Amino acid sequence: MNIMNKILLTLSLSFLSFAFFAQLKEGHVAYKIETSTDNPDMQMAIGMMQGSTMEVYFKDKLTRAEFKMGTMMTMTTVSNETTGDVLMLMSGMMGNNAIKSNSKETAKDTVLNKKPKVDVVLTNETKVIEGYTCKKALITDEEGTVSTFWFTEEITAAKKGQSYLSEDVPGFPMQFEMNKSGMKMTMTVTKVETKVSGNSSDLFSFSIPAGYKEMSLDQMKQMGMGGM
Repeated sequence: MNIMNKILLTLSLSFLSFAFFAQLKEGHVAYKIETSTDNPDMQMAIGMMQGSTMEVYFKDKLTRAEFKMGTMMTMTTVSNETTGDVLMLMSGMMGNNAIKSNSKETAKDTVLNKKPKVDVVLTNETKVIEGYTCKKALITDEEGTVSTFWFTEEITAAKKGQSYLSEDVPGFPMQFEMNKSGMKMTMTVTKVETKVSGNSSDLFSFSIPAGYKEMSLDQMKQMGMGGM
């Protein structure tokens, strides 16, 4: 697998399979994203990740996350916690592709439903991000990789189908740091709006837009391995 496809595949699967909390129950949150690496072979990929952002909208058990990976890819995930429906749209180096799934229909899917074993440590450390008091959590996965979450319990949003909203952390992530495929990524909230602006029907639509090809998760993985 070439390194660019490996990065795209890893980020895509992580975004989909990682599976918010008075409280603000409707809103729009914007993140800035910073990336770095010690691997010389990944410097070009890091350059292409510059300018990455993420926008999250949530309302009434519906969540929409728009993840712009620099010039490499834009990925949008729309989820309905009540019905279990998830729509993932990917546009970029691998074309315009869409994946539709439902947690009830894919209960036997080992990729989408296997919950990884993680160790969670909740600390007493706190800091304020965009006016919200946050607590620190350390999550260690089966491979020993440690991710750091700063979460607030003042915001509530549906987590199902949204990878970075870890159900192992009791709150909404205002900042988190993770390492994937030798790349360090830090995502920090820069704006919180307490209402969803625009047309909610369009924002949380599960219709596949014109120009997108529907595919399965297995097909997406095969595309990621195209450089083998």
